[in-house]
Amino acid sequence: MVLSTQKKNIVRLNQITKVLIKYGFGGIVQKIGLKTMLSNPFNKEDTYDIDFNERVRLVLQELGTTFIKLGQTLSAYPNIISLPLANELAKLQDDTPATSYDDISKVFESDFNCSIDDIFEKFNKVPIASASIGQVHSAYFNNEHVAIKIQHPNIKETIETDISIMKYLAKKIDDKITQAKSYNLPGIVEEFERDIYKELDYTIEAKNIEHFRSMLKEDEVRIPNVYKNSTKHVLIMEFIKGIKLNTVLDNNSSNYDKKHIAYLGADIFFKQILLYGFYHADPHPGNIFILKNNRISLIDFGMIGHLDDSRRNELAKLFIFISDDNITGIIKQLKYMNIITEDTDINNVRYEIMDLMDKYYGVEFNDITGVLKEIVENDTLVKYGIVIPKDLIMVIRTISMVDDIGKKLYPKFNTTAILKPYAKKLITNNFKPKKVLSNINENYIELEHLISIFPDFIEKFYSIFNNGNIKLSLDYEEQEKLTNIASKISNQLSLALITSAMLIGSSLIMLTDRGFLIFGFPFLGFIGFIFSAILGIIVIIMIIRKGNY
Repeated sequence: MVLSTQKKNIVRLNQITKVLIKYGFGGIVQKIGLKTMLSNPFNKEDTYDIDFNERVRLVLQELGTTFIKLGQTLSAYPNIISLPLANELAKLQDDTPATSYDDISKVFESDFNCSIDDIFEKFNKVPIASASIGQVHSAYFNNEHVAIKIQHPNIKETIETDISIMKYLAKKIDDKITQAKSYNLPGIVEEFERDIYKELDYTIEAKNIEHFRSMLKEDEVRIPNVYKNSTKHVLIMEFIKGIKLNTVLDNNSSNYDKKHIAYLGADIFFKQILLYGFYHADPHPGNIFILKNNRISLIDFGMIGHLDDSRRNELAKLFIFISDDNITGIIKQLKYMNIITEDTDINNVRYEIMDLMDKYYGVEFNDITGVLKEIVENDTLVKYGIVIPKDLIMVIRTISMVDDIGKKLYPKFNTTAILKPYAKKLITNNFKPKKVLSNINENYIELEHLISIFPDFIEKFYSIFNNGNIKLSLDYEEQEKLTNIASKISNQLSLALITSAMLIGSSLIMLTDRGFLIFGFPFLGFIGFIFSAILGIIVIIMIIRKGNY
């Protein structure tokens, strides 16, 4: 088995080497020590009329599924690979020749232990679409029109072989070519490996679809129903009858309310990002369908973005500061997000951001998207050693795609008009009683832990002090003063701990929604909160009066 795998890898590596040489990358192959495979080791790149970036795309396109997926992934990171190359890789086509019905039916039969005809009343043997990992057929299941996504045979083995070779080549390039070290190619391949293996498991996509259906059930968006019969290699879902957005973009007729579609689409995506933190991260026109009455439907939920509460709040504040042209606020927020560190040249970064804001400020609502794109795509911050986190790049990429589609549908479309209200709503929601209670409930374990270890900490400190490990030289009056200060501190700490305990207890009661209610909240919890607030104010007054803040 090992020998078979090694042989397969050698054959595939030979194919990859030949393709690299074909497009003028023989010099790289030589540098990484694969010159024995070179048929023409002196094939220089400058003899080619085709642009470097285009040749990179052609190499990936010719190498097939895994390399196409890698290129599409890299196209989302212009700050790493440069904007021109990212734009070129974005052209990579995921279309692949369809697998024959006989071969695709074997994949189905392997998962279901029966034939396609045993389950479906009607099955269209000609696929309606074919991509790198699988292809889609239409069929009828229990008299319902369905779309069936089936993986190509042996696709997992193909990807495993390619990933293995990618790791080998990435390490070779990282070791042998100094200029490539800053790209951290082994790290990129590792991350890509995790992502593509998720795409190979259709049960993950099925769960994503179910999550979106539940999350967006009140919105003007149609998410296809997914059937429980789905497996790792076969995904059965509702057939969406609509027009692809590509067609609408190319259509000049008045059959579609393009302005409505632009703002509805943006509203749906920005709500996912800021309110839910779970969003469709690949909103290209091929994944969006337009239904009757200008409603929208989304498909292909393989690429999903996640943002926790903290990250969403950070982004919301950043968006607001950008839209308000608040340079100081932007700088501070980038610090809070750990994007700007103590080692950053703050003054130069401030001037860079001022220049950037001057470029976009003054247009209606201010162009948040333009600012965000320049931060990621250009070296505005990168040249100061600032690294933009992956999750932020993914969000900006998604917002940029939505903005681009919106402007194509309706030239006067403005992202900020939708994005800013959602950002404000998210921040405002943090002060609602239910949200405050939820935050307290989430953190009460940490508070309880701090309260429980505090006496032990005091005892240990007293033991160290009592054993003479800390020596102080004080006269009688100073000892009296120290004793009084310690007493006051102890009283204030005790009051603070009692207040914390009451607040936690009241929070837990408030979350029960049981018993006698006052203003919609349990009576005991409400009274507990009132007392906690009073005690909290007393503690604050005591601190302010003494100037200890």
